[in-house]
This record gives sequence, structure tokens and C-alpha cells, in this order.
Amino acid sequence: MSKPVFATLAILLALPAGAALAQFTGPSDVQQGGDAKYPAMTVEAIKAGAEDETKATIEGRIIRKLADEEYLFADDTGEIRVEIDDDDFPAQPVSETTRVRLQGEVDTHRVKETDFDVDRMTIIE
Repeated sequence: MSKPVFATLAILLALPAGAALAQFTGPSDVQQGGDAKYPAMTVEAIKAGAEDETKATIEGRIIRKLADEEYLFADDTGEIRVEIDDDDFPAQPVSETTRVRLQGEVDTHRVKETDFDVDRMTIIE
């Protein structure tokens, strides 16, 4: 195969691959942060009656440590107690001003308030 034909063929094969990686980056009506397994929710929605063991993603800030592996989390709609295992924390430091995304499960109780058991925590840049 001649060099010009090979170069043309290589360019034509590379073009669709680049287009497949492109994503829309403009405004969206879709709530960010969730996925099929952990849909996005707010603290208000969780406290309003989410069922026990409902998987969810919440975004906001950890505002205070309450006890070993227990923290107070806040988003724009309210506050909820979250349980985060030490090994689920990211390598970067997290303060009360750091925005985080928590994926986990709603944990309802008969006597105490509903809380959130974290499976995964990521820092939002």
C-alpha cells in the first residue's frame, strides 16, 4: 500500500473514534452526580420518607465529626448524619468547606433519625 493511501486510510479511521469520545458540556436539566445504581437525591428527599436501604447519591459538605466514623453532612436542603468508614475517605484532606459526593444507602430506624451509610466518597472539584 502506498504512503498517501495509507495516510488517508489512517485519518479516516481515526475520525469516528474522536467523535465517539465527545460529550455535551452545555447546560442540562438532568441532576448531576447520580448514576443508575445510585440516583441523585437531596437530604430533604431522604428525610421526607425514602425507604430503608434505598441507594442514593448526595452532594454537599461534611460539616462536623460527631463520633468515630459518624459525621454531619449538609446540602442546600438540610442536614443528615452519615456513617463513613475510615477507608472510604479519599487520600486528599477533607474540611467543612470541601464539596463531596457520597454514594450509599438510606438507613431508617424505629427510634432514631434516618441516616446515610456511605459506600463511596469522592471530592467534587
